[in-house]
Amino acid sequence: MLGLKQHELAEKAGLSTGTLNNIERGVQTDPKLSTLKAIQKALEAEGIQFTEGETGELGIRLKPPHPHPYSGTITLLIIDDSQSDRKLYKAWLGKQPDKKYKIIEAGNAKEGYEAFIKYTPACIILDFMMYGKDGFQLLIEMKRENPEIPPIIFVTAMHSDVVEKDAIALGVHTYLDKKNLTKERLYNAVTKALS
Repeated sequence: MLGLKQHELAEKAGLSTGTLNNIERGVQTDPKLSTLKAIQKALEAEGIQFTEGETGELGIRLKPPHPHPYSGTITLLIIDDSQSDRKLYKAWLGKQPDKKYKIIEAGNAKEGYEAFIKYTPACIILDFMMYGKDGFQLLIEMKRENPEIPPIIFVTAMHSDVVEKDAIALGVHTYLDKKNLTKERLYNAVTKALS
């Protein structure tokens, strides 16, 4: 996965190659916790992320690349089944003089999830009511499959205090009512989410 040779990993973990070799071959069946932590720390430093599913199963994956902090472009993902709403948000955010956004659009939950994985956006603007899978279902899927997700700005044309409360409980950064949405409100929400 990383292309590390055994002696390279042993060196990065501060272990002998023999110790690592014995663990890999199963000769050392009960290694010390400190030894395992050293291996885990070395792997994490190289870009491996350890994950745990809802049922306790363990897994690993490569950490998603982070955008360079000095690059002037911030990737935003808009997931909304209304093409006109997506275009409006894109136009509003494209007119901000102090920020440059690369805006990715998705018209449904499936496209949105694929774009989330592919582009690792800094922020997601997510519609609640969509045909097929709604915004809640998509958010739950993203959180289940990925331990870290970017700030989510929930937008909906059907405001409800219950929905807002549930969205905030799921970790949504901001909840916006489409009926009262303005360029300034959207821009302020994105700015706060990214700060």
